[in-house]
Amino acid sequence: MRFPALQSKDFLIYTAGSFASVNAIWINRVIVGWLGWELTGLASWVGLLSFFLFAPTIVSSPLFGVLLDRVDLRRAAIISQSVMIATVASLLVLFLTGLLTIWMLGLVALAVGFSASADRTIRFVLVPRVVEKVALANAVAIHGINFNTARLIGPAVGGLLIDVAGTETAIIVNLVLVLPYLAVMFFVKLRERDTPKRKRQSFLAEIVDGARYAMKHPIIREAMILSGLFSITIRGIIEILPAIADGVFHRGAQGLGQMLAVSGAGALIAAVVIALRRSGPSDARISIGVYFSVIGGIVGAIGLGLTANWYTALAMVFVVGFCLTINGIDLQASIQVALSDDYRGRVMSLWIVLVIGGAAISAIVLGFLADLVGMSATLVGAGIVCLVIVGASTIKVMKGRIAAPPGA
Repeated sequence: MRFPALQSKDFLIYTAGSFASVNAIWINRVIVGWLGWELTGLASWVGLLSFFLFAPTIVSSPLFGVLLDRVDLRRAAIISQSVMIATVASLLVLFLTGLLTIWMLGLVALAVGFSASADRTIRFVLVPRVVEKVALANAVAIHGINFNTARLIGPAVGGLLIDVAGTETAIIVNLVLVLPYLAVMFFVKLRERDTPKRKRQSFLAEIVDGARYAMKHPIIREAMILSGLFSITIRGIIEILPAIADGVFHRGAQGLGQMLAVSGAGALIAAVVIALRRSGPSDARISIGVYFSVIGGIVGAIGLGLTANWYTALAMVFVVGFCLTINGIDLQASIQVALSDDYRGRVMSLWIVLVIGGAAISAIVLGFLADLVGMSATLVGAGIVCLVIVGASTIKVMKGRIAAPPGA
């Protein structure tokens, strides 16, 4: 069986409910951005609302990670999804009553951002508890397929709903799509923890303990470092595609849509490849595919910076989307297989911060440098910097392995 995780009835139910809600998250991004534009006509507000949707993850995810190592996961998922439903319902009420202002929309975006932060962390901790450990890596990869399929479909559906049926209908559909995930959480069975709960300390002490655990474990440490370095150099390219599509190639919104589509297609294909490759029992190691993904990401960044041909640019964006997903899902799977349940929430929340925070920093730095020295030099520079710092980190890790005594 190429997808052993799908042999689990509980995982099938969970995946179906999760797919609907992940699409809702992407549709909601489109709705909030569009409402911000309609209310103000200012791109700065659209950007700020996007920041409100994602910034809470960087701050709150480690706290949720500690909490998830303490509490009942099913209850946490139900509460998180209930809050998400309440925020979307509030947006609908404000819109229908004509009380929605840009400031109210900002508060709704912040509320969605915090609930999405909890939801994102819960999913990373919950998926390994829905399947047996032998199918864990495959389940992580299928979860990646779920996310990247929604990433491809959700924004298109959101835009189409707003254009054809109106914003009100789009919000209602979005609300309906959030409901199945809440429903399935009452039926999905979770396996027992593989370690007993430890005596609890303060939140800060447990965050530090989780970070210490990650840094002491050689596989988790290497995966964390590779995730952070790749995110802070290459991942931000996807976030500045509007400036590339229109600012460099003068293709406007249509060109941006094409770039987002090929990026999403690359990500989806990558997720399927990993699900097929990790279809059997996996050991906790960094696969060779991760290092090839880094090389591919560097080639994609430099190629995108050097080309003046639109179709070559699309091909390079496809390569970047493909390699980012190989890197992200493969490293996440390596960490998940290595983790015990006692540390899963804390360590995965730190990984989320590295990936999302790295992408946010990368986008800001790349955007600033593009205005300063030009997009071509910025993209080529990002590729070179990634080559240098990831290469140096990898050489250091390899030297450490060679120097380590047998059995260490």
